[in-house]
Amino acid sequence: MTPAKTQGHYINPVIALLTEIKEDNGPDFGKVHSFCEELHQGISELGGTFYVFSLKGFSDEGVEGFYYDDDEWKKGSLPFPNVIYNRVSSRRTEYSKGFKGFLNKLDSLGIKIFNHRFLSKWDIHEFLMKEEHLHPFIPETHLYTEQLLASMIAQHEELYIKPVHGSQGRNIIQLSRENSLFHASLSSLPAKDLPAFSSIAELTRAISPIVKKQLCIIQKGIQLSELNGRRMDFRVLCHKNAQHFWKVTSIVARVSAEQYFVSNIARGGEVMKPIQTLSLIFGKEQARQQLALMKELALETAEAIGQHAEGLTAELGIDIGIDIKGNLWLIEANSKPSKNFEERGTKIRPSTKAIIEHCYGLCQP
Repeated sequence: MTPAKTQGHYINPVIALLTEIKEDNGPDFGKVHSFCEELHQGISELGGTFYVFSLKGFSDEGVEGFYYDDDEWKKGSLPFPNVIYNRVSSRRTEYSKGFKGFLNKLDSLGIKIFNHRFLSKWDIHEFLMKEEHLHPFIPETHLYTEQLLASMIAQHEELYIKPVHGSQGRNIIQLSRENSLFHASLSSLPAKDLPAFSSIAELTRAISPIVKKQLCIIQKGIQLSELNGRRMDFRVLCHKNAQHFWKVTSIVARVSAEQYFVSNIARGGEVMKPIQTLSLIFGKEQARQQLALMKELALETAEAIGQHAEGLTAELGIDIGIDIKGNLWLIEANSKPSKNFEERGTKIRPSTKAIIEHCYGLCQP
């Protein structure tokens, strides 16, 4: 099946989403399952075709995947898509030989894929450091070593150690110095405070089992604004439109659960309206100015990442913090942001519309 064209544009492109699929009791697309139904709804309303497939469903002959029909997902043999939106949830899969061979096959077939791999926290940091105008917004960050821990904790009262490939606020260590004692807290569920340490050597030994399992970054802590004693940051969702320009699709404030130092929803955080939270802390006028600056910073960040990252990047979740003086800080960026931030009603969410718009843009010859 070849998509029909009219006036040089595709009118019914074939758009596919790549992810892991469990087939025990009907297909299960994991955390993007309901989002896939939303994509189907939006694409079919425009006359396009949408389906979901896994790596093992892709072959030289075509694709075996799932399409939505009569209120259920049905399995079938499907045509090659024009565009693939990558939502593979495993970093290991993306670094495998099989996945690299898959990307080469897509290239030979002229099939476009976007957000084709996870970007690590260190990848993001290196991309952003190439842009001098973004330096004032980036906390001091290095790859973790015991020597760096000793020198940084002597300079800063608070530090964070984060796994380079971590997500959802897991396995983050908060370190602080108070007089001659050193404190460490873990972002696990439930959050855990370790006993105070009287020397850096003791502290290093205590966290060694965590940091030696994986590559980590060490980052200067920022005294972020708080709402009733709870830490707060902002998730700005950015997408490329049909003309390949970045735009802000949505923005939410994330307020940490009590006793937690991370604001991730997976760690019990709460989503609030950004203007509401900013107004409570800074007043309405300053809140509007900060929100505008935040959007501008997110767009510049997305532009930098899109420019330096390999392949096509068209969706980013950018986390921005505001310190007690009102300064903005880039905390991190996620190339496969969660779909749980926007309210899901009967309408198609702005982020879903943005994905569809970009897919149609990629289909234009």
